[in-house]
Amino acid sequence: MNIISTDFKFFIEFDINPFILFSSEGKVIYLNESAELLLMEPYIDKKLFSLALTHAPQSYGYKKTLIELSFGSFEFYAMNILYDNEDEIAMHLYSKPTTKVNSMVNLEGYSYTDMNLLLEANIELFKIQYTGELLLFTDYDLPRFQLHQNNFSFLLRTLFAQFIGSKIINITLKIKIGEMIVVNKKKYPIILLKVESNQRNTISDLEIKEITAKHFINVQMTDNIVLFEIPAIS
Repeated sequence: MNIISTDFKFFIEFDINPFILFSSEGKVIYLNESAELLLMEPYIDKKLFSLALTHAPQSYGYKKTLIELSFGSFEFYAMNILYDNEDEIAMHLYSKPTTKVNSMVNLEGYSYTDMNLLLEANIELFKIQYTGELLLFTDYDLPRFQLHQNNFSFLLRTLFAQFIGSKIINITLKIKIGEMIVVNKKKYPIILLKVESNQRNTISDLEIKEITAKHFINVQMTDNIVLFEIPAIS
């Protein structure tokens, strides 16, 4: 057998399937990028730890289980529970390889848009009133795609206003790896926009949900995070 010196953490970190390492008390020790999105759901860490204990092998090793799981917009068809000591237990969830299908979309008012430029323009407007620290993590190689610029800018202004009282805001923009969306019978990538802080004002949640629904944007919300899944229609 060949001896491999590769650090496999890199490959786990960017796996499209969520990977979570728990302590024996249920504390999350490590989670990869995919699991970060999953753990936005409230109390999901406790639910997953309970599942890990229920489906763990009786002795050291691993146990794969076919199981239908659904958490918000996340759906899984199997899990693998692994441990080789009494202090840690790992869970690997396997995402369903299915695409989302939306009804026909009317693209009237849409135009090809550089999402980074549109986002940064609205951030600069927000900074006129915002006195805290704002950190932007983005993929500048995102493709241009069709978006209703006026409506989306209004959506961003409404969203950012929820975080006006926060000391630090983290904004992340990137492509969702491993999943496509079907719009008007064609497959397109999904763009993830996440805004996160220690708090947010939820009074405009209903308005945000109404706007996103009109533009086929999936939205997930917690006490301190808002996540948009935006179809990159070309």
